[in-house]
Amino acid sequence: MLDFHTALISFNTWANGKVVESLRSCPALPEAGVLRLSNILENNWYVYDIIFERDLSKWDDDRNYTIEECIAEIPKIEAAYQELLQSLTEEQLARTVRFKNVVGDMVERRIGDLIFHTFDHCTYHRGQIAMIVREHGGEPAKTWYNRWIAETQA
Repeated sequence: MLDFHTALISFNTWANGKVVESLRSCPALPEAGVLRLSNILENNWYVYDIIFERDLSKWDDDRNYTIEECIAEIPKIEAAYQELLQSLTEEQLARTVRFKNVVGDMVERRIGDLIFHTFDHCTYHRGQIAMIVREHGGEPAKTWYNRWIAETQA
C-alpha cells in the first residue's frame, strides 16, 4: 500500500498543477475556482495534522489562499506527505488515530485511509474547478488518474 499512496501523492501534485494552468487559462481568474483549490490544499494540511495528532483548532477558519499561495503550497504538501510515507511501515500505515471531525464527532481512522481520503477529496473539488473554469471561458484541466499515468509513465 505504501507504493500506492506514494503514487497517489505524485498524482495529486500533477493534477493540482494542471488545475493551476486551467485557472490561468481563463480571461479573468475565477475566485470561486481559487477558493476550491485553496480548500483542497487546506484539507491536505488538516489531514496531515490529524495523522500527527496535532491541535486542529487552527483549522477552524478557512485560509483562503491566493493563487500564488496555492502554487507555493502544492510542492510543500507533496514533500511533507512523501517524507511521511518514507518514514512509515505498512503496519504504521494501518495504525488508527482518533480525532474530532468537522461536525464535532470523535472518530477513529487508519492513517492510510486518511491519506487516501484527503487525496480522493481533491478529485471531487477538481471536478468543481473544471466546471468553474469552463463557465469562465477557460480550458478545464483533464486530471484523471489514467491521464497522469499516460503522461508521466509513458
